[in-house]
Amino acid sequence: MKSTAPAQSSHMPGPARYVGWWGDMGSLKQKGIKTYGVSPYRQRAMAGAWSGYVFNGYKRAMAQAPYIAPPMLFFYGVYYWAKKKYEYNNSKQGHFDRLVEEGHIKPGEFERPTTEPLAH
Repeated sequence: MKSTAPAQSSHMPGPARYVGWWGDMGSLKQKGIKTYGVSPYRQRAMAGAWSGYVFNGYKRAMAQAPYIAPPMLFFYGVYYWAKKKYEYNNSKQGHFDRLVEEGHIKPGEFERPTTEPLAH
């Protein structure tokens, strides 16, 4: 049998033959396809999922920790620094230092505000 024999057989559509739309291609019926199934009452979809996650999931998480932890620590440090800087800039001390820095107030012209409450 030649290698081109299947392509020239009568079962293969030629260039002038309309094959059909999807699902109705006009081909021969499929034979020899077997399907197997398991009863839903016999299936255990979550069998071993929890114990597999505990051990395998921990191992996978620890394998990714060197890639995740340094950026997380860095950006937490940036967040902590920015939060402290924001609080300082919106405090009396921050406002006073900003005015001195911009030259609106000369150093020593006014009392420097204190952050501790005054004793009465």
